[in-house]
Amino acid sequence: MPLINWYMCRRILTIFPAALLILTAVIWSTQALQRLDLVTAKGQTFAVFFALTALAVPFLATMLAPIAFVIAMVVVYDTMNRDSELVVIGAAGAGRLRLLQPAMAAAAVCAAFVALGAAYIGPAGLAEARVMLTSVRADVVTSIVQPGRFIDIEDGLTVHIRDRQADGTLRGLLLDDQRRPDLAITYLAENGRVVEAEDNTLLVMTNGSAQRMERPSNELSVAAFDAYAFDLTDLTAGPVTPTFRPSERTLFELLNPSPEDTYRAEREARFTIELHDRLSQPLAPFVYALIVFLFVGDPRMHRQGRMAGIFAAAICVAVVRGASYGLLLAVEETPQLAILVYPFFLGAGAVAFTLIATDRSVTIHERLWASLGAALSRLATKTPAGAPA
Repeated sequence: MPLINWYMCRRILTIFPAALLILTAVIWSTQALQRLDLVTAKGQTFAVFFALTALAVPFLATMLAPIAFVIAMVVVYDTMNRDSELVVIGAAGAGRLRLLQPAMAAAAVCAAFVALGAAYIGPAGLAEARVMLTSVRADVVTSIVQPGRFIDIEDGLTVHIRDRQADGTLRGLLLDDQRRPDLAITYLAENGRVVEAEDNTLLVMTNGSAQRMERPSNELSVAAFDAYAFDLTDLTAGPVTPTFRPSERTLFELLNPSPEDTYRAEREARFTIELHDRLSQPLAPFVYALIVFLFVGDPRMHRQGRMAGIFAAAICVAVVRGASYGLLLAVEETPQLAILVYPFFLGAGAVAFTLIATDRSVTIHERLWASLGAALSRLATKTPAGAPA
C-alpha cells in the first residue's frame, strides 16, 4: 500500500474504534436502564445486572460499527481538507480513485468486523443473555429472600419480607396474590420459611392471617392460621429452556435449522429476513464509504463550506440504511423477496462509484444549503413589523 494510502487508512482506523466505543457506550447506557428491574424488582445484585447488560455489547457494536466508520471517514477527510492535505495530494496528481482507496481499505476492515459480529459474536452474546435472564426470572426463592423490597415473583404475585435471619427464617411476611380475576388473597404472617418436601417447594407461613376478597361482590373475609403452606412448585419447577429469537441465533443456526424447532417453523418469514439482513450487513461499510467520499472526499478551498456535504452524506447514509431495513420488513409476507436487499446495496454503491470514477460531482445539496443560508440571512436582517426603518 502506498505511503499516502497507508497514512489515510491508519487515520480512519484510529478514529473508528474511538467513535465505536463512544456510540456503544451511549446506546448501552440507554439499554441498561431497561434492565434495572433485575435489581429493583427481581432482587438481583448489580454484578448480575452488569453481566447481563454487558452481553449485549457485541451486538450493539456490530450494529453501530458502520455508523462509527462513517463518522471516522467524515472526520479524517474533513480534517485533511482543512489542513490542506487533500489539496496537496490532489495537486501532486492523485485522482479521486486514488483518494478513495484508503477509505475502501478501511471499509474492508470494518466489513470484516461486522461480518464476524453478525455471524457469531453478537448473537452468541444475546443468546447467553437470554439464558441468564430466563434463569433469573425462574429463581423465585432468591427473589423472596430480599428483605425490605416488594418483589414481583410473577404477574399478580407480590411478596415482601421485613427481615431474613441467619437460619433462613423470614420475618414480617406479606404475600399478595392477585392472579385470579375473581379472587384476591393477601397473606400476612409473623414468620415464614421456604422448604422442600417431596419434590415440592413450599412457603410455610406461621402465626398469620389470610384476607380474601371475592370479586365482583367485593366481599371480604379474614381467616387466622397457625401455619399455612403456599405452594411455589409451579414457580420453581427447575431449569427453564429458553426460546431464542432470530437475533439470538448464530449464522450457522440460521442456515441449518433444526427440524424439531417449532418456534422457527411458526416464524419462518422473520427468520428468513434475519438471515438476509445478517448476510447483507458486511456490504454496508463499502456502500457508506462510497457515499461519504462522494460528498466530502474532494479537495475544497477554505471558502467553500463543507458542512452541506457532511449533512448530505449523513442523510444519504441514513436513507440507504432505512430503505434497506424497510425493504426487508416490506417483504415479510413474501420472504423469498428478501434477496432484493443485495441488489439494492450493490445498486446504491454502483451509482456512487460511477459518479466518483467519472469525476462527476453532486452539487444540489450545496445549492440548497446556499439558498437556506441566504433565506436565513434575509430573515435576520429584515426589519421587524412596526419598527422604525
